[in-house]
Amino acid sequence: MEDFDFYKDLNLCISSNLNPGNAWSKTFKFLASQFPIDAISLHSYDSQLASLHLQFLVMSDCYLEPDIIVPLYDDIPEIEQSEKQDTAQNFTHCSKWPVAQRHLNALKDYLGNADRAYLVMMLRTEEGVLGHLCLIGKTVDCFTAEHEHKIMLMQSPVSLAMMNMQRHRQTHELKHRLDLQRLQLAGEVKLLKNVSIIGRHSGLRKTMEMVEQLAGKEAPTLILGETGTGKELIADAVQRISPRTDKPYVKINCGAIPETLIDSELFGHQKGAFTGALTTKIGRFEQADGGTLFLDEVGELPPKAQVRLLRVLQNETIERVGGEKPIKVDVRIIAATNRPLETMLQQGTFREDLYYRLNVFPIQLPPLRERDEDIPLLVRHFINQFSQRLKLSDEIQLNPKCRELLQAYSWPGNVRELRNLVERALTISPKGPLNISRYLPQDSSWYISNKNNEDYMKSLVQKEVHKVLEEMDLKASTRQPAHDQSRHAQSLDSVMAEHICTVVEQCHGKINGPGGAAEVLEINPNTLRKRMEKLNIPYGYKR
Repeated sequence: MEDFDFYKDLNLCISSNLNPGNAWSKTFKFLASQFPIDAISLHSYDSQLASLHLQFLVMSDCYLEPDIIVPLYDDIPEIEQSEKQDTAQNFTHCSKWPVAQRHLNALKDYLGNADRAYLVMMLRTEEGVLGHLCLIGKTVDCFTAEHEHKIMLMQSPVSLAMMNMQRHRQTHELKHRLDLQRLQLAGEVKLLKNVSIIGRHSGLRKTMEMVEQLAGKEAPTLILGETGTGKELIADAVQRISPRTDKPYVKINCGAIPETLIDSELFGHQKGAFTGALTTKIGRFEQADGGTLFLDEVGELPPKAQVRLLRVLQNETIERVGGEKPIKVDVRIIAATNRPLETMLQQGTFREDLYYRLNVFPIQLPPLRERDEDIPLLVRHFINQFSQRLKLSDEIQLNPKCRELLQAYSWPGNVRELRNLVERALTISPKGPLNISRYLPQDSSWYISNKNNEDYMKSLVQKEVHKVLEEMDLKASTRQPAHDQSRHAQSLDSVMAEHICTVVEQCHGKINGPGGAAEVLEINPNTLRKRMEKLNIPYGYKR
């Protein structure tokens, strides 16, 4: 066949379809009429793996993508030298060439063990080397000088076609990932619309009031709370009432990603950026573009990752690993952590500038031990949830004797621990009534002391009242006048209220946590709040 006709017919075959399997099956039939071949393969050299990556194999009856890695060992110089060749390489006997022999051995399941000839040509574009196209002969020494001439006619059209196919595949894979993500997000949104946050009118009332203030707003939000308190559920609620509710909502657990992969996960990577980067990958920031990114356990980010995250938040651009072009992103950030970030700031393990970027609107979740009134509701919810999952037909009831012990337990794992405990109890005793407390620790150190008891609180405050009265007696005896002694006629509740107000004022309104009024009075914060409500003492956000 004349060169012009060969070139024209080859172009018609290789460009007939963007699907590699269809295009190469048609091309193989044409080339098999011009070359003595049993198969065609494409492989690329991965310098970091020091290996060949076999990308596809096409034969008369099939097109395969075996995705085989062939180690080169001591034969690296040979393959590196071949990448510089602009002429065809005719390996008359594969057995005499180590790289060709390794390649053929990797394909023995498809081609058998017989020795063959290889005719190899580099595929390259202006962007770089695409790989080695290998015509696998029927026998040894079966390719002629005419074959070497014709294969070089293929270099330009096949290189261009392969580049277009690769880009088409990357686009198709990206579309497929986005479609899957869209379906996942649609399912999550449907689920979220049916989710009711238990405790929103009781133990989580103040928290939900804070969440409702974010309705229609896009402020960066930092959710703080112990492990298992439901930070992700609150993040979902914040996203659900935001202007981006119908936009992408992407979640990532920063503590679950190895440090070496954080950049790739957050910002994506280009093909060939590192060992194993066989395709371009878009990161979580690009996936969330136009929507919301939930950074769970943000306190676990290592210092270097904190710097890169801060730069993205400041510039609103990312760069993929191995990429050179900045990519603009528009992302609303919701972050969560159970780590004490303020302490980490003092220790230098969390960047101050990143903290202030994230901490625009903080939401503090109370631990379960401070919302013990929600425990029966949560238990009922989890019983219903797991009864459906375990296909239990009977209505399972909680043993009423359990309630007091469940509310006295300190719940270090919070709601997650309670959920797991209910599942365990239902699995072991599916008929009820459910005695969850039998699975609680026996050690009394796991339980909240009598500081939860209001009688204890009352007696504690009474001691303080007596101190105040004694001081007043001393002042009255030294200063007179008699009308001051009318203060003795105040009720115990009013004096108690006065003392609590004094302590709360000294603590700058802080109820919970280090330096809070509950700590000063040595009582449980929830108990203090209940007493303040009974005494009509106003207080703001439950910190």
